Amino acid sequence: MRLKPEFRRFRAFLLDCDGVLWLGGRPLHSAVRAVAALREAGRAVLYVTNNSTRSRRGYVERLRRMGFSAEVGEVFCSSYVTARYLEGRAERVFVVGEAGLVEELAARGLEVLGLDPDERADCVVVGLDRGLTYEKLAVALGHLRRGALFVATNRDSTLPSEAGELPGAGAIVAALEEAAGRRVDVEVGKPSPLIFEAALEEWGLNRDEVLVVGDRLDTDVEGARRAGLTSALVLTGVTKPEDLEGRGGPDYVLRTLLDLFE
Repeated sequence: MRLKPEFRRFRAFLLDCDGVLWLGGRPLHSAVRAVAALREAGRAVLYVTNNSTRSRRGYVERLRRMGFSAEVGEVFCSSYVTARYLEGRAERVFVVGEAGLVEELAARGLEVLGLDPDERADCVVVGLDRGLTYEKLAVALGHLRRGALFVATNRDSTLPSEAGELPGAGAIVAALEEAAGRRVDVEVGKPSPLIFEAALEEWGLNRDEVLVVGDRLDTDVEGARRAGLTSALVLTGVTKPEDLEGRGGPDYVLRTLLDLFE
């Protein structure tokens, strides 16, 4: 397959995962074919996802299991970029999140604290946590009220699944903001440009040679705009055609990733 003329200028394609490559546990076969074709065309394919539940290593395993070729250096999940950002800025971290986030923080030399409310964290990191407990929220609140840095891996209110939209990390972030009476200090995931800047820096990419592809206007498309990148919205996830009416939109709209090709 050949890329359409309007996409041939892009050296790298930064792809979201949930809603773009898969829905829940089901890969999108059009995406599997498109990613393989991008690689055959000599393009870099980077996976840029707000989901913090897995580490880079964990995402490589999932990507390969679903039929996508992937290496660790091609994955920019919010767990990795959060740990990358905090290196040198924090030492003791309390986490509301899952194993992948803990793994990435520990790999950067950060001490991840347990549930002892008397310990002192200098940072609270909040991501999607499907094992969330009231105790964990209470301990996080204590650290925040003592002045800990408040970092959100992302503010996605929902995430797509085969059964429909489910609560996302943003719902947990909002609960702690309400309880603590303060907003997060740093957002790492889209629409923050931090996650894109990490990918551009590590791969030595210029902004004009990158296309961001995602399924959400509020994170993928808005994040690309803030980072000065070209965006394409794919209609396989959260956003539907009617959602585009009367709103500032992406540079391109794709039915599936295969629309990148002739």
